[in-house]
Amino acid sequence: MRREGIQAIIRPRSIAVIGASRDPSKIGFRILHNVLSSGFRGPVYAVNPNADEVLGLKCYRSVVDVPGFVDLAVVAVPARLVPQVLVECGLKKVSAVAVISSGFKEVGNVELEEQVVETARKYGFRILGPNIVGICDTVAPVNASFCQGSPLKGEIAFVSQSGALSIALVGWTVLKGVGLSALVSLGNKADLDENDFLEFFGRDPHTKVITAYLEGIEDGRRFIEIASKVSLNKPILVLKVGKSERAMGAIKSHTGSLAGADAVAEAALEQCGVIRAPSFVELFDWAVALAKVPIPVGENVVVITNGGGAGVMATDAAEQYGVKLMDVPHDLTEKFRKYMPPFGSVFNPIDLTGMASKEWYKGAVYEALRDHRVHSVVVIYCHTAVTNPKEIADAILEARRESSVEKPVVVSLIGGDECFKEIQRLTSEGVPAYESPEKAMAALGAVYKYKRLRDKLLETKTYPDLIVDKTTAKTIIEAAVKEGRTTLTPFEAAKLAKCYGIPVLEKRLVTSREEAVKTAEEIGYPVVLEIESPQVIHKTDVGGILLDLKNAEDVAKGFDAIVKSVKEKVPGAEIRGVVVRKMAPKGVEVLIGVHRDPFFGPVVAFGSGGVLVELVKDVVFKVAPLSIEEAREMVEKTKAYALLKGYRGQEEADIDAIVNVLVRVSKMVTDLPEINDVDINPFFVYGKGAGGLAIDVKILLKPS
Repeated sequence: MRREGIQAIIRPRSIAVIGASRDPSKIGFRILHNVLSSGFRGPVYAVNPNADEVLGLKCYRSVVDVPGFVDLAVVAVPARLVPQVLVECGLKKVSAVAVISSGFKEVGNVELEEQVVETARKYGFRILGPNIVGICDTVAPVNASFCQGSPLKGEIAFVSQSGALSIALVGWTVLKGVGLSALVSLGNKADLDENDFLEFFGRDPHTKVITAYLEGIEDGRRFIEIASKVSLNKPILVLKVGKSERAMGAIKSHTGSLAGADAVAEAALEQCGVIRAPSFVELFDWAVALAKVPIPVGENVVVITNGGGAGVMATDAAEQYGVKLMDVPHDLTEKFRKYMPPFGSVFNPIDLTGMASKEWYKGAVYEALRDHRVHSVVVIYCHTAVTNPKEIADAILEARRESSVEKPVVVSLIGGDECFKEIQRLTSEGVPAYESPEKAMAALGAVYKYKRLRDKLLETKTYPDLIVDKTTAKTIIEAAVKEGRTTLTPFEAAKLAKCYGIPVLEKRLVTSREEAVKTAEEIGYPVVLEIESPQVIHKTDVGGILLDLKNAEDVAKGFDAIVKSVKEKVPGAEIRGVVVRKMAPKGVEVLIGVHRDPFFGPVVAFGSGGVLVELVKDVVFKVAPLSIEEAREMVEKTKAYALLKGYRGQEEADIDAIVNVLVRVSKMVTDLPEINDVDINPFFVYGKGAGGLAIDVKILLKPS
């Protein structure tokens, strides 16, 4: 009898409202009222030990007393009563429970929330919430929420971590004419979370587009796994808030300080094919376009307008949102000329001028749709005295119907109430329409972004079979952990990197000035001296590194100077000696690093390197493990790529060497979960085929 939890929550067969109230000001009244007025066709039961009847329904003292099977129990009682209510739900064998009640983790009452989850686990049902608005589904249909009304029927699912936003958006989507397949309030996510609903709506035949408002993604690895599969068939749009950088606490690496929460989330979402919207307006503007139009087969876009200024606005927006305006072939321009006066323009945007009639609009749109070289069409109309918006909307719909061609068409109607009515009508008839050229172009840009992200997911990924020395690497880490350290010394870090085939300079550890001179003579001048101390991460900051020492006298003095400086600036630091290494030939400086995000796991970074890395912030992130193709894409997305390719006649650098190291670093942190941060800065890249060298390697371990 019991069904899958999410199915019972979204599309229940029967509902019990526990905490149903006779008081219209109470949430229990509103929920029961909404269920009864939503058109729900299954049995509805009211549960309240202090009432005999609510809204015409007999009231039961407990859900256990309900005579029929209960698929979904909606709980709206004080928090302290919820655990006992859930025990009764378990005895009744309900399929799922939506806990509307607040007063749990969100106010610090963690133990009560854990008790609720334990009860659900014991009896084998799933929980949505607590601290939620409820759910609405236009397929069942059902409105088991305290929203002020039900959403319009549509093909967009909306999952929200904010209850208040859910309530507000029901009214907003109705006003804008945006239809939803379902609305889900997640609340505290004590049990079911965004990943569960992403998976459900991913296979739901009634949902074409999935949208979400998220403040946090608790299980980032699972999110990536699910979203990568769902995005192949359905667009996912996320409004992810929290762009301000997370307080980084004790993180000391460049990579860690660069990899703020938002930078990691941005990279992870793109990597699994998810489009990130900047606000809820764009979230639904773009979702409507993705739900209504087919995915274009190519990049060529034609803009048809009756206003030159509107065309310029569209052109600027096209560049901003990654939409390619095609160079219109001569034979097609001649066809467009039939629908404009002699002073009209056939340079894309196609300007039919302010004289444009319904027939001109219809003819121009028809020609664009029928030409196989045109892949998408943007139609812009400025309300003039010689036409009315309804005529232009009719022209677009007729051209679309008569062309018998499935291509994306998005529209902007600029004007007053008459235009707004036609925007709603066009959208309802499958042509997404907007109030401004920028909005229309942004929506089409989202369609193209989804196409590109999906195509990237479909590409073959190559993961090379790397030969590494994992045993030695683990031994190095275990020794540090045994000593209670979370930082590898420079000597240890270089040795561990070498275990994974990362090219590092030969380093020798010495403990006296005499030994330093002897070692320098053996490896040859010029040399570099670096302090070897677990407490010193950034050696430059404390005078712990000296470069380009050319003779024995420099080395002897340098040894003493480094030790003295570190003792003064880092009192109590354990100085294990000084590393002597060959002075490496200068190359292009880049950064390669890793930060282990608490939600998404190890995130690899690449960008411009050197001492100004945090100032420049030319860095790209991707969640590990990395394929060769993903590593190369990281390099190509940075500003440093222009320099690496041979900026202004300089020699092209060995980009393959960078790709190789990125893949090896990715494997290293995937193999070794004890590693929290890796900082290779600088990594010197030499000429094409000449490889590169990790000059400075820092490795931080996770706190025990």
